[in-house]
Amino acid sequence: MFLSKKSTISCLVVVATFLSFMFSFVTVADASPKRIGVTKFETNNLGVRVYGGGEYDIGLGASDMLATELSKNKNFEVVEREQIRSVLKEQAFGASGAVDDSTAAQIGKLAGLKYIVYGKILSAGAETTSNAIMGLKINQLNVKVQIAVRMIDATTGTIVWAEQVEGNIKKTGGSYGNMSSSTGVTASIYDEALNIAVKKIVDAINQQSPTEGSIVKVSGQKVYLDIGNEQGVRPGQTFAVIREGEAITNAAGQIIGVEKTNICNVKITSVDGQMSIAEVQGKSPLSIQQGDKVRSL
Repeated sequence: MFLSKKSTISCLVVVATFLSFMFSFVTVADASPKRIGVTKFETNNLGVRVYGGGEYDIGLGASDMLATELSKNKNFEVVEREQIRSVLKEQAFGASGAVDDSTAAQIGKLAGLKYIVYGKILSAGAETTSNAIMGLKINQLNVKVQIAVRMIDATTGTIVWAEQVEGNIKKTGGSYGNMSSSTGVTASIYDEALNIAVKKIVDAINQQSPTEGSIVKVSGQKVYLDIGNEQGVRPGQTFAVIREGEAITNAAGQIIGVEKTNICNVKITSVDGQMSIAEVQGKSPLSIQQGDKVRSL
């Protein structure tokens, strides 16, 4: 049976529409957030004393801070810690108080995670030094924390990333006559040191699932991106600008990817809620266009 020219065109339009739909479906499916969980960091009974005689649970503080920061990357779906705790309780993994690579992978599978992150506070302490000059007493407080972290692929049980990071914060105070400023050790100061260490962890983990967005406006060497604070973007980050081209198909005509051209790198200079501004690094061999994609490096 022969088709008329009009019928042939109609069929081609239907096929093109179907392929376009399938390509969009694959793209959306690939872009779905990866489920990630963070266990409470072990401390090995490391006691962190704070001003007033209390004790700060630095392991809990570190894991909560990490989960909050990871949730800013929309490529991740951070699972509530309570869900992981319920798995630990049901399976009695927490009986010894320790999590290793094997149990972490099991916990991740049972909780339906792609990745699970666990760690240990290696050290946490505060040191105060004092100097007196002409009746002026100067106190300097140095708070430092060291954390060992591992990221496990729960589906394969392999270590995706492992590192030791450090966070250090210094505070200066003193007194002169009846005037003084305090340098007491508080939970908030430990949080500042933890924040430095946690950001190093987040930057490394985000490399496993880079933050992606698009360019919405170009003004000379300045470009505007559709990702900001809510996606975990920070000033100083570098993004690659990528232009997508034609779809790539295999021998069976199935779409397996898309042509990509690396244009240049841009560096974030300022960040807003859902937007950021970046400057082009060096000279771009191709003109950046609205709609080009960006990916964190």
